[in-house]
Order: sequence, then C-alpha cells, then structure tokens
Amino acid sequence: MKYTSWVLIALFTVTIGVFGATIAWARVSKRLGSPRMFEWRNPLRPLPKVDLRPDSPLLISNPRYYSFMSIGSGVGGKLRFEITNRSDKVVHSYQCRYVPVGHGSYGSQPVEGLLPGQSRDDSISAHEYRPLTLTIDFVQFADGTTWFSNSPQSTVKPDGLRAGAKAAANYLLTVMSRDGVQTVMDTLSRIHADVRAPFGADNNPEFGIFGFYCGVTNIAVRVEHEYKNGGAQGIETFLRS
Repeated sequence: MKYTSWVLIALFTVTIGVFGATIAWARVSKRLGSPRMFEWRNPLRPLPKVDLRPDSPLLISNPRYYSFMSIGSGVGGKLRFEITNRSDKVVHSYQCRYVPVGHGSYGSQPVEGLLPGQSRDDSISAHEYRPLTLTIDFVQFADGTTWFSNSPQSTVKPDGLRAGAKAAANYLLTVMSRDGVQTVMDTLSRIHADVRAPFGADNNPEFGIFGFYCGVTNIAVRVEHEYKNGGAQGIETFLRS
C-alpha cells in the first residue's frame, strides 16, 4: 500500500511537470510563431557585460540567456535584453554592437519610435559559449539629431554619417529641382536603393561600417521632420542649406 502511494505521487508529479512544460512550450511557440520551437532559460551561462557611456540615451538591462531546440533544425542559443530610452526625445533608430563574437552589430528601428521612458525587448543569437559585451554605438532621434559613442570600434562614426548625409541631400536636391517636393517625399522610402555607398566606404575606418548608411537615413528622417513642421518650403530651405 505504501509502495502504491509513492507510485501515485510520482505519477502525479510527472503529470504536473509534463502539463507545465506543455503550457510553457505552447506560450513560447506562440511568441516565436512556430509550434516546432521549444525555448528555455539557461542559467548556466555567465551574464554578458554591458558597456555604456554615462551619457548614452539608451540603457541596456535585464540580459538573460535562453537555449532553444527547433525540430528539424537543431539547437541554439539566444540572448534577450531590454532597451530603455532614458532621454527626453523620441528615438527613431539605434545601432547596437556585441563583442567579441565576430564584432557583431545590428541596427533597429522601432515601428512607432521609442518614446522617452519607454522600453522594448531586443535579442541577438548567441550560440557560442563565449563572454559577450553589449554596447550602444549610435542613436538617431526622430527630429534628426544624433548621438555617437565615439568608441574607436564603433560601427557608426561622424565622418561616415556626414558622407552619407551629404550624398543623400545632393541626390534629393536634384530630385526636387527636377520633379518637385512631392517626388522627394515619394523617394524617401527607397532612398537606400538610390543612394549607395561608394566602393570601399564600408571598410573605411573613419566611417564605420554602417556610418554611410546611417547618414542616408539621417537625411530621410530630417526631411520628414522638416515636412511635418514646415511643409514644402521647409524641405526646400533645408536641402538648399
């Protein structure tokens, strides 16, 4: 009788565990958009270092590692963290870098912008069990103003931003002179296809690998800002300046 009781308790415990795992799997699969994906928190990996300048507009917090298994695709790792806007401006986009794994970097542009005090979830792939450091290289605000980390390893540097902005402004000025302001506005959505970095610009240490690209984006953001506040005349004055 005593043996039977222990068996029943063990079966009950296993059942509860399976039920809980199933619920967790369902929640994760729904979040990841795949019923074939299983993800779990990995507390065995040491947390990454966060390296931010004191004046950085964005704060990186709550880093945590997860492991995942995808049926048919194998296993891997992911690092999740939060990005908080601690400035008093709306953030349009930002560039985050992680080292030393390949000196990786990615750019992010929240759909509605990141409001002052607002946070958002972010993540990167982290398959290798190596120490990671997260840092913010560049922030662009919705009004076109910018912030640089000034790190020698930064992926976005002022010279690169200026070069991209100058090329984009000259291109849009030509479009405006030929076809008018409305065509300029219609062109913004495809400006990166129309204004390409010169050969070798991505490898220019004075530019940063994403400097020129972010400079082109900067002009698009500033043109939209000028149009919102000054209409067609605002754009014309801005481009001719």
